[in-house]
Amino acid sequence: MMKIPNNPGAGENALEPIYIKDDDGYDIDAFLVPVHYKNYITKVLIPNGVLKNRIEKLAFDIKRVYKNEEFHIICLLKGSRGFFSALLKYLNRIHNYSSSESSKHLYVEHYVRVKSYCNDKSLDRLEIVSEDLSCLKDKHVLIVEDIIDTGKTLLKFCDYLKKFEVKTVAVACLFIKRTPLWNGFKADFVGFSIPDGFVVGYSLDYNEIFRDLEHLCLVNEEGIKKFKDVKI
Repeated sequence: MMKIPNNPGAGENALEPIYIKDDDGYDIDAFLVPVHYKNYITKVLIPNGVLKNRIEKLAFDIKRVYKNEEFHIICLLKGSRGFFSALLKYLNRIHNYSSSESSKHLYVEHYVRVKSYCNDKSLDRLEIVSEDLSCLKDKHVLIVEDIIDTGKTLLKFCDYLKKFEVKTVAVACLFIKRTPLWNGFKADFVGFSIPDGFVVGYSLDYNEIFRDLEHLCLVNEEGIKKFKDVKI
């Protein structure tokens, strides 16, 4: 019987993510990509269909661990929004059609705005804007993040949650980047291990650009320069 994780950052009993090799990827002309982005993308790293199917499997794994225990699921905005929406869709489907207690509410949603990036650099400080999270006391909490890069954001946010005296804390993320800047923070549910490149798409942005790109893609140097000082 799998226990509900409660050691954020350790990744205890986490299943291995799908490993995307450094030279993996697809020519952008093999997929539908917005014309205004084509000059700034090196390749499609993970197509949209693969992303969705993998998220469905993560939802299955999460349901298998929590079973019919209610948990509070926190979306870290803005980047996690695409992953979060898809994850909830699959969680609802799995819960409704595989549980004798499907009438029981599985989760409670929360949205927290976290800012830790500016241009292509990580900020030292973490800005958090949220509703009153005192309702999390003695509750199971699952944090949903799009990508673990340095790991600083999640480490600080998990520490922030301690003051609310939650019962357990676990983390689900779609991507973990293989970067030398990584602090060792591991999620409990992980989709893909990806190369150390500047990735955008599937709600991942670069100064608010590229969020509407459906696939996970690598940005080229021209794109990094063009959108570096964009102000939205």
